[in-house]
Amino acid sequence: MSIKPGKRIWVPCEVKPGPFSNERLVRVRTSRDQWVGFVGVDVLKDPVPSGSTFVQVMVLSVKKDQVTVRLPGYSVDSSRTKTLSEDDLKGMSLAPVPA
Repeated sequence: MSIKPGKRIWVPCEVKPGPFSNERLVRVRTSRDQWVGFVGVDVLKDPVPSGSTFVQVMVLSVKKDQVTVRLPGYSVDSSRTKTLSEDDLKGMSLAPVPA
């Protein structure tokens, strides 16, 4: 799959129950750090109450060995963007989101 700005892709994540029935606490881990935030179940590939699934992200930019993505929802640290390295991407099963 060719990763380009503007594309939506699935990124693996860990899910726990959120404060509302239509929300989940999501953790996206990379080799260097993690993103934790609350997202709606509509952006999860499988709306599981807890466990592993994929979250839909938007590719913002691609530079040499880094991809910057926008995560949906609200981060606990107020950052909605995440930079993934080439090494992070190799460890993830990325898949395009159907149009």
